[in-house]
Parts: sequence; structure tokens; C-alpha cells
Amino acid sequence: METYEVEILQAMTAEQRMYFQSEFNAVRKNPTTGLLLAFFLGGVGAHHFYLGNVGLGILYALFVWTFIPAIIALFECFVIRGRVERWNEAKARQIASQIWILRSGVSAPALTTP
Repeated sequence: METYEVEILQAMTAEQRMYFQSEFNAVRKNPTTGLLLAFFLGGVGAHHFYLGNVGLGILYALFVWTFIPAIIALFECFVIRGRVERWNEAKARQIASQIWILRSGVSAPALTTP
């Protein structure tokens, strides 16, 4: 479990924790999957589609014939893990905010971001 998950879960009730875990597990992305997509299908932008960057994925797909996206994707293999982890953290904080607003009717407690 990542540190941001522990921080978020500590501020929740047991019911909120269960709801958070079910919602977060449904949208969580795997860094290894992102790496494999960037390495094997990076030339067509598969790793960008995986993280929801549709515009960039389409741009890669349009220029696949130049092999430039494939070369860029090889370099992106080194940073994709961090991108996936930041995406997961952003989604976790978004879900937590929605839970706090919907369940308690008050705004989310202040969570520090590292």
C-alpha cells in the first residue's frame, strides 16, 4: 500500500474505507502494464491511451510510420512508472474527496501532498 493510501484511509471511517478501496481498485493502473505497453506498443501510443491521454495517443498513432513515436516511447519506459503512480495518487485523492463530500456533507480534510 502506498503512503498516500495510508494517509487517505486514516482519515476515514470503516465504511468509507471499504467504499474507497472498492472504487480505487476499479480504476487503479498497474505500473508494470504501463511499462510493457510503452515498450512493446509505445510506437502507437498504447501507454498514453492506458493513462487516458487520448490526444497524445492519437498523435503517436498518426505518426507511427515515422518511427519517431517508437523512439520517444523507448525513453518513456524510464519514466512511465512515475507517471502511473502519480495518476493513481490523483485518482485516489479524487475518490477520497468525493467520499468525504457525499458521505459526510463536509469538505475533505487537508491532506498534504509530498
